[in-house]
Amino acid sequence: MMSIKSKFKFWSILLVSYFTILPLVAVYFSAMSPVAGMFLPILFLFFIIFFWLTVFRTRGYKVEMDGNTLIVKRYFGLGKSTAYNFNALDGFITLFESAKGTVHESVFILEKGKRIGSISSFYHSNFDQLKSILKDKLNDLGERESTFRGETSELFN
Repeated sequence: MMSIKSKFKFWSILLVSYFTILPLVAVYFSAMSPVAGMFLPILFLFFIIFFWLTVFRTRGYKVEMDGNTLIVKRYFGLGKSTAYNFNALDGFITLFESAKGTVHESVFILEKGKRIGSISSFYHSNFDQLKSILKDKLNDLGERESTFRGETSELFN
């Protein structure tokens, strides 16, 4: 079997870049302005930190599948890579989320009941191909409902 790597969509990379640079620019210009206050830029910066903690921890995985090995990198591929044997994994769960009239599908890969990686139709351009391989290699553990509470409880896991 050939190796396949997840590919991030252009818009997801643009979104992450925008949300990374914009608060820093806002804080800089507010600090340089003699009349602008710092409350809103700092509040915006905290919102972006929350965004980074949730999205990067729950959706920002770069995944590579090679034979019987799954290699996962966190933080949109910037984190260290961890290799897993497909036989040692529990399986995967599917989550459907709606946003602005469209439905996006996320697949969370589990080991010992904990999420070790994910792929998403919103973030990954080759999502269907990756999910097909996961279906062949892992157990499908079903679907889960998307809840904000569930996401925040997993924020620091």
